[in-house]
Amino acid sequence: MLPAPFTLDFLNRLEALRLHTRKEFLGSRPGSYSSPRRGTSLEFADYRRYSPGDDIRYIDWGIFARSDRLYVKLFREEVDLFVYLFVDASGSMAFPSIAEKFSPACHVGLALAYVVLANHDHVKLHLLQGSTALSASPFYRGRHKIMDCINFFSSAAPGGVLEMAPVLGEHLKRIRRPGKAILVSDFLMPLSSCQQGLNLLRALNLDISVIQVLSRQEIDPPFPSGGLSLVDSESQAELRLRWSGDLQREYREMLERHNLQLKSFCHQAGIHYSLFVAGEELSKFILETLPSVGLFK
Repeated sequence: MLPAPFTLDFLNRLEALRLHTRKEFLGSRPGSYSSPRRGTSLEFADYRRYSPGDDIRYIDWGIFARSDRLYVKLFREEVDLFVYLFVDASGSMAFPSIAEKFSPACHVGLALAYVVLANHDHVKLHLLQGSTALSASPFYRGRHKIMDCINFFSSAAPGGVLEMAPVLGEHLKRIRRPGKAILVSDFLMPLSSCQQGLNLLRALNLDISVIQVLSRQEIDPPFPSGGLSLVDSESQAELRLRWSGDLQREYREMLERHNLQLKSFCHQAGIHYSLFVAGEELSKFILETLPSVGLFK
């Protein structure tokens, strides 16, 4: 059964989307992704001067009539796309609860996977968790495989500490095809760790997008004033403090600064960045926010 946000209307609107990619990827069979590589599909790309041996079927006789020069039409080649979807399954993704953060993050992943499947391209799901164990699906292709994606995420239980760079590195050792990487995480870790992980994806020459998922409580903690005992959801380390209005403002400033630095790094590295606050409407985020940042076309 599809999760509640995935109504028939939402699925129909997802089918109208196509991932936007900024690199050239070579697939093994025709697909619905429009590659920057010049080919012979029906999507016009550009003109160039005729050279001996060019197919005369692609000569633009209208330009010849106006300029007495021969030009041939170039087209974008339709090839299949391979998408690697990484979802953070560390302990912090279970705060304040699985239903309030990890499940919404998986719903974002499912929506993206459905877009890929509906376009007859390939998607492979990866869970980022722990330091050595790897959890990844096979490649899925075709709309009917959305149930396999649902089962994959449904079987996951977030927990433990995530060392992003080493874990990503282990997953990337098994990637053999170029394509697009989408990383879904709260990114609540030192910025240097985020950068190291993203740089590994960049080193593999993948086209990268990141989606930061935060719960409403992480953005605006509802703690009462007074003494608090906080437990780290990953390391289980305990922190005692006195919560106050001043401390709440300091926390918000630190979170905003962290997110701004992450967004700035992504921008400089040519990585799509977007923020999804769990509890907001999924369809609005997928259908409005992600196209606005260039993830879809």
